[in-house]
Amino acid sequence: MTFNLFPLHIALTLSLSLSHRLTLAFSTVKMAEALVTIAAEGILKKVLTIAASEIAIAWGCEEKLSSLHRTLDLIRAKLSDAESQKGTQAVMVWLKQLKDVVDEADDVLDEVHYEMLRRQIKKPDRLSTKVSCLPILKKFSFRNEIGHKIQNINKTLLEIYTQANGLGLQNEHPAGSVPDGLYRETIPHPEEFKIVGRDDDVLRIIEFLTQSRKEEKLAVVPIVGMGGIGKTALAKLVYNDKRIVQHFRGCLDKCIFSLLLIAYCAISNKLSFFSLSKHPLNVKAWLCVSVKVDIITLLAKIYESLVGKKPESDSKVNLIKSLEEKLGSKRYFLVLDDVWVEERPYWEEFRRCMLSVNSQNGSCILVTTRKLEIGTRDMIMDSYCLEGLSNDECWSIFRERAFVGGESPSPELEEIGREIVNKCGGLPLLLNVIGGMFANYSGPEKWLSIKNSKVWDLEEERDRFQKSLELSFDNLPNSIIKQCFVYCSIFEKDTVMEREELVRLWMALGLVQADEASNKEMEVVGNDIFQILVNNSLFQDVKRDEYGHITHCSMHDLVHDLLLSLSKHESLRLMGVKNDDIARIPQIKHLIFYQLYHELEGKICKFIERDTVARTLRTLFIEGEVEKNFSFERFKCMRILKLKGCHIDKLHDSIGELVHLRYLDLSNTEIHVLPESIGNLYHLQTLKLPYGFKQFPESMRNLISLRYFQGHIKIPTNIVGHLTSLRNLSSFTVLSSMGHGIEVLHHLNNLTGKLRICDLENVRSKEDAFKAGLSSKKNIYDIEFNWSEYNESANRNDKDVLEGLQPPRDVKTLTINKFSGDNFPDWTPLDNLMKISLSGCRNCLSLPMLEHLPHLRNLFLSNMDSLTCLRNSDVTGSTKPLFPSLRSLGLIHMKRLEKWIDGAPNSSKMISPVLESLSIRDCPKIVLLDESHPHPLNSLEIRACTGLVSIKSIQGLTSLETLVISRCDSLLGITNLPNQCHSLKTLKITYCSKLNSLPLKLFDCFAFLNKLKLGPFSQELDYLPSLKGIEKLRDHLHSLDLWGWDDWESMPEEIQHLTSLTRLQIHKFGIQELPMWLTNMSSIRHLLFHDCKGLDKETVKRGAPHEANFVSVNYSRVSINRDVN
Repeated sequence: MTFNLFPLHIALTLSLSLSHRLTLAFSTVKMAEALVTIAAEGILKKVLTIAASEIAIAWGCEEKLSSLHRTLDLIRAKLSDAESQKGTQAVMVWLKQLKDVVDEADDVLDEVHYEMLRRQIKKPDRLSTKVSCLPILKKFSFRNEIGHKIQNINKTLLEIYTQANGLGLQNEHPAGSVPDGLYRETIPHPEEFKIVGRDDDVLRIIEFLTQSRKEEKLAVVPIVGMGGIGKTALAKLVYNDKRIVQHFRGCLDKCIFSLLLIAYCAISNKLSFFSLSKHPLNVKAWLCVSVKVDIITLLAKIYESLVGKKPESDSKVNLIKSLEEKLGSKRYFLVLDDVWVEERPYWEEFRRCMLSVNSQNGSCILVTTRKLEIGTRDMIMDSYCLEGLSNDECWSIFRERAFVGGESPSPELEEIGREIVNKCGGLPLLLNVIGGMFANYSGPEKWLSIKNSKVWDLEEERDRFQKSLELSFDNLPNSIIKQCFVYCSIFEKDTVMEREELVRLWMALGLVQADEASNKEMEVVGNDIFQILVNNSLFQDVKRDEYGHITHCSMHDLVHDLLLSLSKHESLRLMGVKNDDIARIPQIKHLIFYQLYHELEGKICKFIERDTVARTLRTLFIEGEVEKNFSFERFKCMRILKLKGCHIDKLHDSIGELVHLRYLDLSNTEIHVLPESIGNLYHLQTLKLPYGFKQFPESMRNLISLRYFQGHIKIPTNIVGHLTSLRNLSSFTVLSSMGHGIEVLHHLNNLTGKLRICDLENVRSKEDAFKAGLSSKKNIYDIEFNWSEYNESANRNDKDVLEGLQPPRDVKTLTINKFSGDNFPDWTPLDNLMKISLSGCRNCLSLPMLEHLPHLRNLFLSNMDSLTCLRNSDVTGSTKPLFPSLRSLGLIHMKRLEKWIDGAPNSSKMISPVLESLSIRDCPKIVLLDESHPHPLNSLEIRACTGLVSIKSIQGLTSLETLVISRCDSLLGITNLPNQCHSLKTLKITYCSKLNSLPLKLFDCFAFLNKLKLGPFSQELDYLPSLKGIEKLRDHLHSLDLWGWDDWESMPEEIQHLTSLTRLQIHKFGIQELPMWLTNMSSIRHLLFHDCKGLDKETVKRGAPHEANFVSVNYSRVSINRDVN
């Protein structure tokens, strides 16, 4: 068994040195103070809420609750001083006593709040299922019991307050909730780590992998260095470098070849013979190891990283066989990140296993590790020892983090800052974290106090590093943020954390409360805390959505280690447990059972039998096997229950007894229905259901605290209207029956994010549409309106309905599908719109006045059959651009569209001065395009515009990166190219049947092309239009596709001058033999001939370059004999 990253306190105490024990004691006090403060804050709010409620008056508890509030307020004032006296044994005992009582108070008040919610559901004005009522005698007994509990808690707290005075603890003003001032937005993404000073390291490693070791069967190369020096960051740079991608490429080829082969086989009725596994191609994969694992586990994790699912067998023989099926004839590049095993026999066995998998030359494994003497002698010799950054590079990182927005530091702060930088040992992680901390302080006093800290005087570099990270933790604004951060220790190392998920977990534990003073809901407060942790560089590797919001992040291993040391008395993660191990689980709050690849050997029921431990749990994650009829009745204090991935098909009725439960995750289980008792979870905030879920119980409507729902099935309309706290509802279908109409949305005023409304033809009138109250749902930022069908003859009132569905003013994305009105309603201006999509609105004669939308960046129009221009010039008499901020415009299947602006040329200048992408597809009435005016457009795509006769000029498009012209059957010519356009990388001119020549000086203008596709052109031509000048692309062109006709018997000789060409595809040429010069094109790695009827495998095999990795003719793979030097 492994107590993974959460060792038992008893075992630790026996083995730790005195100094380390003191460190743990300080950490214990820090977290005890944080935990008590958070619990106290939450209880104070609950006490006030309950004291003012009807139930408190009915039960006669007002005075007891008011007394409890006063006592808690007195104790809260002592907590800051208790934290400052960390390490004192008496204070530690005092905090422990206080914490136990506060937890008890929290549970008692939560029970009272549960009863309040039960009474709210029972009110006659709520349409709900019958809620079980307590018998009169039991009601009295419960009320009496609660009253005594509150009285006893208050008595104990008064005794604890008296002890605080005896300890000499002083009253201090407690810190506020979440400080607004720390939420920086002065630059776009200040939290994203800047990688500096590693260009030479990247170059050396890539050269070593691709040159020095390319003839070896398998090279294992460690990157070695202390924690925080940037090993993983360097490995990521190498992994994503285009030179590595080029060297180990193959995935894209596999997709293209497979699609072509499928199409060909389908035509030839040979689909049954098709098998992807027989086409050897190269792959690369990334695997984070983080803990010591045996060879079998490592092989299993490698398989999972390649395939995306766990292996079916965990025997070494079967794992090697499974890996051989995936890698047997492929050259691969694998990164093993954060490896801890250093023993030579381990790596010798691992190497033997991987050679059994694949004995081809050129595969590489890059390892990141803190172990200097790792593995075999060859590994030690090949190790790349990573050094710290230079002083200038360190200052660059620190300055960017500490002085937000590029502001210049004062001479005094710069001097202090440089001294601190010199103490960071050239470690990028520490520089980012310490720099992020200093960004919160503008005065020299705090800077000096940290610079003079005794932390920097510690002799051991590792101790100095760890204590420096603790400095950043200590300087977080308050205990709420600290405890939210520490809770993240429940995740495995290197877990990619989802922001919204993390905030919901904080909410479920009561760590995050709504802030009435600033009118912030729990989610907003949680997001503010998350952003503060990002700004302080404690979270890293952030990912963002299209609106710039952070969606995911991760933590550095050393930051995770810090959290483990702070949370060891609260949290425990177990891997591979047995019954004896389960019997020794200590009394904790948060428990994670995690089974990696083998069946769970220990029975969870053994843990449940230990009533005292089960009762204290607030978080339980289980992944693996769980006994059938798994009962929850002993988990009395449970807030979070995550059974994700458990092999259970039924949820025990006892789930309804978890009155404190706020988070329930049943995803990836085999549960299809929920028990009726689920309706008793009045506190439940988050519910996640598995893919195969089928049926909701009627009692679901009682979940009035439910804020977030995840599932592949829609909540029935007659239930969803009762879930008044719901924040997410991705889709809502309007029915015509009573109680299932659009008015159901009326009470769901807390909806956030995206809302899709379908079957709007079932809304009877504007008045009914208005009942949905969409304009008041201010947190919806993406809204979609759908009519299920377009019926021109139907007597529909679409315009009236759409007018009644006025979106909220802050909406950012608007989609309207199959609207039958001839114009759009005059809504209140939606000034924050960034994206609009209008599709199937066949009767619309004009667009709304979109030029007044200052933030509109993306516009997509399709199947607008009646629209002839995007704006009539006679509206204002002006030809100013349509959209001032538009970046992307898509025009698809627009039958009658002729002009952008009536009376003006079809030019990007007329659309937007900052347009970046223009896509025009199947617009048959567009005859002429004129891009003669200078414009920054970088992508122009014109497809299936059958009426297009001329592209008069593209002279003004000097910033183009991609130009695609395809299936324009009437196009006669493309004239007036830019004098120079070095930015163009991709050019495709294909299937233009009347085109008989290429533009003059094509390759003079576009001399830096990487990808080129040409043909087929007019069938009257006897040969492909001249490629004269294409040799100017010799240093840049990597991919070339040429289409011809069956009577063209030779390939253009100009191709032989393209010395950088790696991919060549020839389509429909009538060639019988390959030219001799083709054999000498040693740069080509992928050579494909499609529908060239005069060629066969033997002919291609004789003439193909020996260096080619992948050759095919008419969708059949050709094996090439390579020269052996």
